[in-house]
Amino acid sequence: MCDYVEPCKNFAEGKVVTKKEIMEVIQRFNIQVNNLTQFLPQDRVCEFAKLTPVQLLEETEKAVGDPRLPVQHHSLITKSHEIKRFERALESNKGSLNQLKALNAELEKDVERVRQREELLAMSESMKKKLPWLKYDMKRAEYMEAKKQEQEAKLKLDEAAKALSELREPIERKKGDKIKQEGKCKKMNGLLEGNMRKRMQCLEHDNHLGVLIRGKYKEVEDLRLQEVFRQQRISKAKEDLTVAEAELANLPPYEPPKYQLEQLGARIMELEEIAKEIRVDKSEKEKHLNFHRGNLRQCMERLRELDNVNTKRLQALHRSGAERIFQAYKWVQEHRSEFKKEVYGPVLLEVNVSNRFHADYLEGHVAHYIWKAFITQDSEDRDLLFRNLRSFDVPIINHVTNEGRYREPFELTDEMHALGISSRLDQVFEAPCAVKEVLISQFGLDNSYIGSKETDEKADRVLRLGIMDVWTPENHYRWSQSRYGSHVSASVGSVDRSQLLLCNLDVGEIETFRSRQMQHEEAIFTIEANLKDLQTTLREKEDEAAGFQREREEIVNMMQSKKKKRKEIELLVNQRRTKFQTIEKEDHPDTAVEKLISQVKELKIQRFQCTIEIKDLLIEAVAYRRSFAENYLDSIELEAMVKEMEFNAKQQEKSALQASLYFDRCKDVKEDCQKQLLGSKKYAESVAMITPELEHAFLEMPTTIEELEAAIQDTIAQANSILFLNHNILEEYKSRQRKIKELTDKQESDEKELKGLVAEINSLKESWLPTLRSLVARINETFSRNFQEMAVAGEVSLDEHDMDFNNYGILIKVKFRQAGQLQVLSAHHQSGGERSVSTILYLVSLQDLTNCPFRVVDEINQGMDPINERNMFQQLVRAASQSNTPQCFLLTPKLLPNLDYGDTCSILTVMNGPWIKQPSKVWSGGANWADIRVPSGENRC
Repeated sequence: MCDYVEPCKNFAEGKVVTKKEIMEVIQRFNIQVNNLTQFLPQDRVCEFAKLTPVQLLEETEKAVGDPRLPVQHHSLITKSHEIKRFERALESNKGSLNQLKALNAELEKDVERVRQREELLAMSESMKKKLPWLKYDMKRAEYMEAKKQEQEAKLKLDEAAKALSELREPIERKKGDKIKQEGKCKKMNGLLEGNMRKRMQCLEHDNHLGVLIRGKYKEVEDLRLQEVFRQQRISKAKEDLTVAEAELANLPPYEPPKYQLEQLGARIMELEEIAKEIRVDKSEKEKHLNFHRGNLRQCMERLRELDNVNTKRLQALHRSGAERIFQAYKWVQEHRSEFKKEVYGPVLLEVNVSNRFHADYLEGHVAHYIWKAFITQDSEDRDLLFRNLRSFDVPIINHVTNEGRYREPFELTDEMHALGISSRLDQVFEAPCAVKEVLISQFGLDNSYIGSKETDEKADRVLRLGIMDVWTPENHYRWSQSRYGSHVSASVGSVDRSQLLLCNLDVGEIETFRSRQMQHEEAIFTIEANLKDLQTTLREKEDEAAGFQREREEIVNMMQSKKKKRKEIELLVNQRRTKFQTIEKEDHPDTAVEKLISQVKELKIQRFQCTIEIKDLLIEAVAYRRSFAENYLDSIELEAMVKEMEFNAKQQEKSALQASLYFDRCKDVKEDCQKQLLGSKKYAESVAMITPELEHAFLEMPTTIEELEAAIQDTIAQANSILFLNHNILEEYKSRQRKIKELTDKQESDEKELKGLVAEINSLKESWLPTLRSLVARINETFSRNFQEMAVAGEVSLDEHDMDFNNYGILIKVKFRQAGQLQVLSAHHQSGGERSVSTILYLVSLQDLTNCPFRVVDEINQGMDPINERNMFQQLVRAASQSNTPQCFLLTPKLLPNLDYGDTCSILTVMNGPWIKQPSKVWSGGANWADIRVPSGENRC
């Protein structure tokens, strides 16, 4: 805990101001706190002595002289760096430029050959451009020739068509006459065919009458034969009837065995009742079996779901670092039969938490290693697991039951209820007794309580109930008492969300379903055995009933066979009697014979009339045939004339067809030539469009295709004869030429910039260096004079390095012995006191040159001998007492006695501490302070 501290405030002349305003004032008065020539604390005296000449020059420029000196110096340094960079760049570019020029000079001959080859190839390409135009001219000549042939063929075709038309007109007239004559022939032919049809009808009618007459004679013969056959059938039917009646009379009577059938029926009914009862019992058993199978299936599905939860938790353990937890769990499951007592694990699978917040509390309270641990209840089981699971990196815990141990049951008091406490951590999860005992004993779950948001608000009152550990939805509160006193410390942590117990696993539910599974399996086994016995009994009863049924069916079949045989014989007797009666009732054939003879007479009269009609039709047919022959001969004569005229027309048509075919061929040739001409022109235009320059170039080339192709081959061969190893030499040459031009332009630009920078530096140097030399000379004059008064000799000089302004510096050279030589001030040559004297004298030399309100020197006199300290103090007082010089503050814990103080000096004594109360009271009144008035324009030291 820390108290609130009011932010620091900046004051100027009694008013609160911003830091920005303070910085503006410091900059306006040239106050440089980090400049050792203005502020030199005691701990930085050595640092001032360690300043290099370059650093000393920078600090001196900032502290004294013209304020533009450090700016000019910095500008000179920057520009000198730029000059060096430009010089290095110019040197590098010059080397690269010379190298590229040398490389291109070596390639000039090869480049010339490449250019010569490219010119030859360009010439061959120009010739190749003319080649398609020559081919176009050739195609054009072919097209004009084909067009001329087409026109000639068209004239010949027109002449042949005119001659053919003149030949076809008389043919058409003859054909008309021929058609008329053929019409007459067709008419006579139609009359002949009509006559033929009538004659055929008469002949068919005559044949039909003949057939009818023959049929009538055949019927008369059949009637006479049928009478003989009827008498024979009457005799045969009478004999068959007598035999059937005798067989029916001789058939013995049959009495059915009713008593035996009744006994068999009763026995069958009895067996069927027994089988029905067995089936009912079997159906009930099957219902019970299906019920148990359904329950068993549900149990197995639920156990698979719980196994899936196990797998999820094992995967969670695997992700949390237990890389071989699956192998360990599998090994334990496969070797459970080898354990003497029950083995639990991993612990995460044995614990079930129904509430998500309780899972967060439990997982946060228990160490992570316990979730992948296996718990045994026998030392031999522990040793077996330890030997086999050692490589799996899982803890093995052996739990020994302590029957004498007693745990206080959880009782929720009113005070706990008032604070929002609802339970204890050992009460909110389910697990086997051994697992629960291990978790409680190792992690003190019976001392950890569960609260609510109300507990968060009243957390300061929980400790009064003696509770040292409380979980709430947001925080975990713990109190611990010191071993060395009654001091109690508290800590509050946030509650992390559960990563392992997210998948709820009810161990009791698993055991319940496993026991149910075993019960259902046993019930299914018993019911299936009973069903097998019932099935055997049912099959025996059904087989016995089937035997009796077969015996009854045999008796019934025998009865039916006897009845069927009697009925068949009775039916046979009736049929034969009916047949005999039918034969006796048939008509006598004499009447039918007389009727048939009269019908034959009528048919013969009709046949005679048909013959007279056929004779008349034959006479008519002869007249028609003579007329048809005359007309047909005239038609044949006309047809011969038409054929002769058509032959002549066909000869002319062949000539016209040949002319037409020749015209089509000429037309196709012309169109083909036209297409070739268009394609050749399109190709030639795609290769090169004719321009005046190209047309002039074509005039100088060969005029035939063969000569032009030969010239192209010669030019390409000549170009290919120019060999060189590097095919990219021209590109490399041109690339280097571009680089040479770029480098040359850059070289000229850099040289111009370099000249400008040199001119700027020279101008700036002419302004900066004389001023700096004058300043160093004034410092040297004062320093040498002051040093002669205190020691032997000393000087301040400017270490110049021409254009290397980065190395310009101020050298302080001193000597403290007559026999010695001037040496640069450093820790290697002078002692601490000597360096302090040199430092303060240098600062004194800057007094009248410093452009700032005040300067501070802290404990500069420490380490000096009394003589040097006294001389130094006199020099400092004299320098600071001059007019128009800044104030000089000397901070020191002590001063030498009898020092010579000037009128412009003020001594401020700071008193503090409990042991100087009396002196502080004396000095606090101001009676012993000297009132020193300083004239205006002077400063105080």
